[in-house]
Amino acid sequence: MSVDVWYGSKSHHEAEQKTLLELYQYLHPQQEHFVLLHNFFAGQSNEIDLVVLKQDGVFLAELKHVWDHIVGRREGNWKAIHEDGSEVILNPDRPNPFKQAQRNYHSWKNWCQTHAEEISSDAARPHPTDWSDVMTSIVLYPDLSEDSDIDIGDWPVQALGLPAFLFALVSRSSSKVKLSRQEMSRIPQLMGLKRWQLAHPTQKLSDWQPAPFAALVARGHTLSEPLIRLDEVNKESVTVGREAGNNLIITSPTVSRHHAELYRCNGRWVVRDLNSTSGTFVGYKGNPDDEVRIKEREFALKDNSIVRFGPAAYTLLLHESDERENQ
Repeated sequence: MSVDVWYGSKSHHEAEQKTLLELYQYLHPQQEHFVLLHNFFAGQSNEIDLVVLKQDGVFLAELKHVWDHIVGRREGNWKAIHEDGSEVILNPDRPNPFKQAQRNYHSWKNWCQTHAEEISSDAARPHPTDWSDVMTSIVLYPDLSEDSDIDIGDWPVQALGLPAFLFALVSRSSSKVKLSRQEMSRIPQLMGLKRWQLAHPTQKLSDWQPAPFAALVARGHTLSEPLIRLDEVNKESVTVGREAGNNLIITSPTVSRHHAELYRCNGRWVVRDLNSTSGTFVGYKGNPDDEVRIKEREFALKDNSIVRFGPAAYTLLLHESDERENQ
């Protein structure tokens, strides 16, 4: 029937691009409408690789690209075992794939429950969607090796290869999920995601080029508007603070009246603290625990940087032209 694709940040991994393209091509001829959400944050989550929505199903996937067989449990590191017997730890500096998927399941569920009225504002039905009924998977692509030894149970996360995941998308459903097309499209809009436009289903994912944009998206709080387009502010700088008149107004008593500003310098977005009381913080790795406080200096930002003004954190979603990306 049709497939809509929304994203928080653009994938630069060729293997992941090919996997998303295969997913798109598989779902496009099906007799259902699907919405794909890719590389985004839901409240205080880590970056979520993929969520697929259909009328009677919600699927959340943690994507892992591996060719070797895998050994993994609920606790401890997951390892890829090469043919020569050598071992490689998957994502050694992060929680194991099970923990990642489990954490993102709870963040996604909580975000949807918090925004349930906004999502279904015009849908009158006796039994609203149960946002806890999410089919959560660790998806190994191109496939899950038969020699793999993964023991994590079946709930709330299962591990499977890409072909099995594709089949699950069209064969599995939930009696507790009832979504209209309008509700499915409202979710990424509330999250501030961008929609990818494909001229043809066979177009390469790497060729998708959204218009340049720069936006701050609120991370799980209601202290301000959920999204502000930095590139649409017709001033030399974007001001942040508690007082009316700022471009980004944050309604918290711990945020200074004139807290910080962001501006363009040599083609980069830069944030500067204005001697605020509660501070301005920047993190580059998508981890709220890995951040630096700005003190009497300026920080140049990049895509997916986390910027926090006192208690209010935001993710910078940034897409520049090809010329800027290649610098």
